[in-house]
Amino acid sequence: MTEIKKEELNEYLSEDYLNAKEAAELLEISEEELHALVEKHQIPSHSMAGVFLRLKKKEIEDLKIKWRIERELFPKRSRFFSHSNTVEKARFLEKLKDFWYFNDFYILCSILILLLLYTILST
Repeated sequence: MTEIKKEELNEYLSEDYLNAKEAAELLEISEEELHALVEKHQIPSHSMAGVFLRLKKKEIEDLKIKWRIERELFPKRSRFFSHSNTVEKARFLEKLKDFWYFNDFYILCSILILLLLYTILST
């Protein structure tokens, strides 16, 4: 078993460390996402005794600021209308009306052809 040096212990005690739950709350992500980012080495972390995951508060706050800057300077383009929360989603009846509006000619022609085939084949 390795011993902790007195200087390392004092350094650990002098700095503010967060556990995984506190860091996830500060970054506004789930604990699962935090652990995944730690495994990918995208978030600096420190494990105590190989079991307890600890994150320096200063590093997490810096990371949050970095993420905010990236979000504001380089926003991700959404695949859909960017203000989707201001536009109501189409309901089933509205989708059905749109389908009929754009395809009524083809539907009626198909019915007419089927009727003609039925009359020709039944005689």
